[in-house]
Amino acid sequence: MNLTAVHQLVAGFAAGDAISLEAVAIREACRALGYASDIFAPAESVTPDTRHDVRPLEELPSVATQALIYHYSIQSRATDVFRRAAARKVMIYHNITPAEYFRGFDEAVERQLTLGRQELGSIAALADAVWADSAFNAQELAALGVQNVRVLPLLFSPTMLEVAPDSAIQQRLATPSKKILFVGRIAPNKCVEDLIEVFAWYHRHLERRSELLLIGSERSCPRYFAMLRMYAGELDLPAVSFVRYASPAGLVAFYEGADLFVTTSRHEGYCLPVVEAMYKSVPVLARNVGGVPEAMDGAGVMFDDASPMELACLMHRLITPGPLRSTVLAAQQARIERLRARPVLQELRELLTAL
Repeated sequence: MNLTAVHQLVAGFAAGDAISLEAVAIREACRALGYASDIFAPAESVTPDTRHDVRPLEELPSVATQALIYHYSIQSRATDVFRRAAARKVMIYHNITPAEYFRGFDEAVERQLTLGRQELGSIAALADAVWADSAFNAQELAALGVQNVRVLPLLFSPTMLEVAPDSAIQQRLATPSKKILFVGRIAPNKCVEDLIEVFAWYHRHLERRSELLLIGSERSCPRYFAMLRMYAGELDLPAVSFVRYASPAGLVAFYEGADLFVTTSRHEGYCLPVVEAMYKSVPVLARNVGGVPEAMDGAGVMFDDASPMELACLMHRLITPGPLRSTVLAAQQARIERLRARPVLQELRELLTAL
C-alpha cells in the first residue's frame, strides 16, 4: 500500500518545545519526501503564537492510506483520536516524566502522567510501528515487552537558531559578568533548585561578577516556578534572572551571550537544549541521566553525583579560557558536524517504507 499522506498528533504545541520542534522537522522532511503532511493538536493545548503551525484535532482526516504519527509523552485527548484512526499508526515515544516529580506541585499533571504511563503498553500494542527518539526510551519500552522498537534519534533543525539575535537582549548582556545559562521547561524533574544552589556557591566563592539566566516559561508548573523564585530570594541571589519567554531572536542572543550552559535535570528522555548550546558554541555541563549521553554523543562534560562546591569549581574551569574549555568546544563542534551529516530523509524514508 502506498501512503498518500503522513500526519502527526501531539498532545500540545508551543514555541521552543522539543516535541513541537520534532513534529515540525518531521513534517518538513515528509513534505520533502513528497507526502502531504500536517500537525494536529488539541486546540486548548496550543499556545496562541503557534496556532498558525497546527490544525485542530477535529480536522484530522481518517484515511487508511495515510500514516498517523503520535508523539506520546502524556495522557491527552489526542490518544482517543489515535485509537480511532483508520490510518497506519506510528507511536513515537518521547518518555513520560515520572508523575511523582509533580506531586504537591500540580495534581492534574500528576494524573495525566500517571494515566499516560498506565496506557503506554496498550497504545504501543495498537500501533503498526513503534519508534523512540532515543535508545534510552526504546529500552524502557522493551522492558514493558514492546517488540521491534525502532530508534529515530530526536531530529535537530538549526533553522530557529540561525536568525539574527535580538539587539536589546544583546545590549542587556553586554557586561563583563560571567553568564551561566539554562534553557528548558521549568518543571520539577529539571531540578533547577540544584542549579541555583550550585550557582550560589560559584557566585559567592569564585566569581562575584556572574549571572544565572533561567530561560523557560512558568506555564509548565506555576507552583514550582514560584518556589524557585522564593528559593533564589531566600539565598539572596539577585543575580538569578527568570526569563519567562524568549523569542527565537532572543534565544539566539542568550546562547551567544552565555559563557556556559548547565542542566542539573534528573530525568530526560533526550534533552535538546544541550544540542542547541553546542550548535551555538557554548560549553555544556549536564547531569548523566536518561537520554542525555545520547544527546551529548561524547561531547561536553557530564557529571553523576557532585556537591555544589565540586560543580561550582567545574563550572569555573569550563568558563575560564584554557585547555579544558578548548578541548570541550572542539569535541562539541565535532558532534555538530556529525549531526549535519546525518541522512535524515533516508532514515525517515526507510521507516515509512516499512509501513
